This record gives sequence, C-alpha cells and structure tokens, in this order.
Amino acid sequence: MAYRISFRKGKRISFTKLWPCELEAAIAHAKAQLPAQRAQNGATSVSVICERTGEVLFTFAEEPETAES
Repeated sequence: MAYRISFRKGKRISFTKLWPCELEAAIAHAKAQLPAQRAQNGATSVSVICERTGEVLFTFAEEPETAES
C-alpha cells in the first residue's frame, strides 16, 4: 500500500512525498524528516495518509516554542 507524507506549516502543506513502503517505515521517515523540513520550508507538523482511502493514519506536531519573559 502507498502512503502520502505531508509536511505542513500551519494549515498550508509545505511539502508532500509519496511513500510506497509499509506504514511503520513511512512514520519513521516522517518523524526523521520533520526537522529538515522545518529548516527548509518552516514545517511544523507532519501527517501520514493512506493513498487509497485518504485516511490520516499518523500525525505528529513539534511542541511550539514558548517565549520566556
């Protein structure tokens, strides 16, 4: 089964990648690539979506940085 890995900056999709392997590998790749996508495109979250059904199978968002006063 194929999966779509979508990186988001807020509500906007900043980058999408198709992943033809198993779900566990797609999730591992999504989590590992989020820091790089954040640096390149400002991505703040990532989702893994089933290409066949459109169901969101995994979502991960980094904790927002808080400003200290």
